[in-house]
Amino acid sequence: MGDPQSPGEEGVGGQSVTHSSLPIVASLANSPVSFSCRVTYPYTPQFKSFTVSYFHEDLHGQRSPEKPTNCHPGLGTENQTYTLNCLVTLVPPGALATGTYYCSVHWPHTVARGSGTFILVRDTGYREPPQSPQKLLLFGFTGLLSVLGVVGTALLLWKKRQMQAPRKDPARKRPAPRSASSPKEAPAESVYTALQRRETEVYACIESENGSPPTATHSPLSKEKLHRFQDDDELNLVYENL
Repeated sequence: MGDPQSPGEEGVGGQSVTHSSLPIVASLANSPVSFSCRVTYPYTPQFKSFTVSYFHEDLHGQRSPEKPTNCHPGLGTENQTYTLNCLVTLVPPGALATGTYYCSVHWPHTVARGSGTFILVRDTGYREPPQSPQKLLLFGFTGLLSVLGVVGTALLLWKKRQMQAPRKDPARKRPAPRSASSPKEAPAESVYTALQRRETEVYACIESENGSPPTATHSPLSKEKLHRFQDDDELNLVYENL
């Protein structure tokens, strides 16, 4: 068996091994994970027979033993280049299986391997970290502040409405409505009606003065008539002016 080729390097006969999957793959422990590689070689008697295996190197550079795969040579055209796609599936046991996995192809006179696929293995998936008492206190304090803010805003709005509402004076009473049975006030007499009545009383007073004998003293009744007469004279003057 000849010396092994460098990863991804094409051999003297034209054979090569390349990885066709993603360069980095993540997986959980005890869960199947796959990577693929492509084997290219001339379909000649020298390269028709070969085996495909895989191995890995961990983070410390330790190499694992090679393990066989289910990838086998196919039928091609004589003296033509043939390409074989191999899918490798494995079940990593734990996080220690993290490393670079290589396809290794063994011909009778040479060995070739690919550039490798890095597989990151985790024991468990993502878990929500437990909440500490400090976080619980912080959430409780934040909720309390929110409630107090809402209550304070409601009280301010209520106080503002109370101040804007018109105040009612209990001592101030509305005037009582007049009842329908209350007597109506007599309408005031017009000026002409009052003058006419006064004029009649003046003439009656003059006639009584002419018919009665003169006396030295006047009775209270005659004095009252005299005053009324003087008032009537003033009213007559007003009437004439009108």
